[in-house]
Amino acid sequence: MSLQVGIPLFLIAMLIQATILPHLRVFGGQPDLIVVLVLAWAILDHDREGMAWAFVGGLFIDLLSGAPFGISSLILVPVAYLVGLTEARVYRTSLALPLVLTAGGALAYHAVYLLLLRFLADFPVAWTEIPGYVTVPSVIFDVILIIPVLRVLSRVYDRLHPRQVKI
Repeated sequence: MSLQVGIPLFLIAMLIQATILPHLRVFGGQPDLIVVLVLAWAILDHDREGMAWAFVGGLFIDLLSGAPFGISSLILVPVAYLVGLTEARVYRTSLALPLVLTAGGALAYHAVYLLLLRFLADFPVAWTEIPGYVTVPSVIFDVILIIPVLRVLSRVYDRLHPRQVKI
């Protein structure tokens, strides 16, 4: 049911990422809106819906990229699974944990993406430039965005998954 919300969000994020964000680059990095949405939902969720968001979100990412189709989903699903292992709604008690999870998740996504591009697609990767020039600024953007995205998505999550009170 949550993908009824996720798919339109991914479509909007994909359009923003393709049209506006390339003009807002700092160094070589820009926010990865779909990755942030996936990580936020994985942080919020306790049932593994984050992995479904990761699969669909990865397909949306691949629609924009020149990489082999499905490579982003292949990376995002295990990243979302690992992030989802944390306790649901834990960000409400700790501000540091979502920041650490986002930094780790986004860094893992970028690192594995580059490795797969290099070895599966035989894409030349400038290992001395890309990590510092593209990956680190992108991860910093993602970490900055996670808190406002979590605040918005937590309201959506609470509406889709109302708490049940036991009597």
